[in-house]
Amino acid sequence: MGVGLQVASLFVGLQAAQMQKQAYEAQAAAYEEQKEMAKIEAAQQESSRRDVLRRQLASLGTSMSSQGVALGTSPSVLALADDEKKLAKQDIANIRLMGMSNRRKYELSASGARAAGSSAQMAGFAKTATGAARIMA
Repeated sequence: MGVGLQVASLFVGLQAAQMQKQAYEAQAAAYEEQKEMAKIEAAQQESSRRDVLRRQLASLGTSMSSQGVALGTSPSVLALADDEKKLAKQDIANIRLMGMSNRRKYELSASGARAAGSSAQMAGFAKTATGAARIMA
């Protein structure tokens, strides 16, 4: 192969490495978007669970008052309300934990994609430098 073709081949290889890095960067950006979506989804689930708790407590209060039980005075009603609050608190803790886990997963995926892009770029540079040294020799 002539020197001109070898140089052209090296140049094309370098461009391919750059394009591969750009593809990994795009993938990393997609993971970052998914990370933000996971954050929003967890916040929405948490809000939804709090709404369910409020409706449950309101329903309990309405049910008890319609039966003639004074709110805040019945130990069984207070125990039911406490149980609902405890369950909601645990559900919310689980929602937060899963949200953090998903965000971390996407964060690590984005970092991995960026590292792969850098590696591809460095491999392209190394191949180009090696090829250039062979041409010069």
